[in-house]
Amino acid sequence: MPKIIDTHCHFLTQDYVAALKRHGRIQEDGFPIPEWSLDMQLEYMETCGISHALLSLSTPHPHFGDDSFSAELCRSINEEAADLCRKYPGQLSFAACLPLPNVELAIQEMRYGFDKLGARAVKVPSQANGLYLGDETLRPLMAELDARAAVMIIHPSKPPVVPEGCFTSGPLPLLEFINDTTRAVVNLIATGALEEYPHVRVVVPHCGSFLPNIIDRLTGITRLLASKGMGRAVDVTKSLNSLYFDLAGDIYPRGISIVQTLADEKHLLFGGDFPYTPIPMIGEKVKKLLADEKLADIREKLLTENAEGLLGIEAPHC
Repeated sequence: MPKIIDTHCHFLTQDYVAALKRHGRIQEDGFPIPEWSLDMQLEYMETCGISHALLSLSTPHPHFGDDSFSAELCRSINEEAADLCRKYPGQLSFAACLPLPNVELAIQEMRYGFDKLGARAVKVPSQANGLYLGDETLRPLMAELDARAAVMIIHPSKPPVVPEGCFTSGPLPLLEFINDTTRAVVNLIATGALEEYPHVRVVVPHCGSFLPNIIDRLTGITRLLASKGMGRAVDVTKSLNSLYFDLAGDIYPRGISIVQTLADEKHLLFGGDFPYTPIPMIGEKVKKLLADEKLADIREKLLTENAEGLLGIEAPHC
């Protein structure tokens, strides 16, 4: 069995869960917040054959209107993550969470995460209190990430406005999360941010979200607007080719094939989405990936090699 590196794996600290409860955000996304512990994490990895997991925070994003509290909470979360990774260096690493939308505090925490705690990446929400990735306000953060050739992992966040009265108003991961990720990545491309900061290695979750469905339309529309002097001329293909895509979520029978129309085989990464996705469901996905003959030539790349190169780790054999 090949080594498997999980680049989309979550953890929850007591401070984070307490903050969610205190601010009434415990079921904000229409999904119950799962339990998590180190023992549960190690059980998941052993059961599903995961050699190494990159831990990151999921959603809700830890900002509740108070910049100082958000910075303190992110510091607590990152320090606890670093402590876990020091105890299990071969099996665990982490992506630092940042107290966005405050860019100055986010840069401070990014530096602390990389320079003091040994983070392998930063995790950013698709938007923080309405500030979307690609916004001009975020340029200083992007510049520092670019200088470090850092890995920036996107996770969807609840959009500022959610329509009411339909099924998707409840379980936001079904549609709204995918929408918001797509919106953020389109903004990164259309504003030229990915071209301006080409060394930032951006990971898009959930098989690229809706990007495979609209990338050709985005190419045509940006060209049309630029020709009319109504928008910036951007190289959509160049920006697209710089992105990485994780395989979190339900990838069979269609997702795995669709994302391969979008991404180079060297830019695909395994993602389990534990503990938000139960162990049996992840185990079944792993079995399908291992048995999928169409992936024979690229299986080790998407399960192991791509993540090793991206994150600078070497996973142990289970």
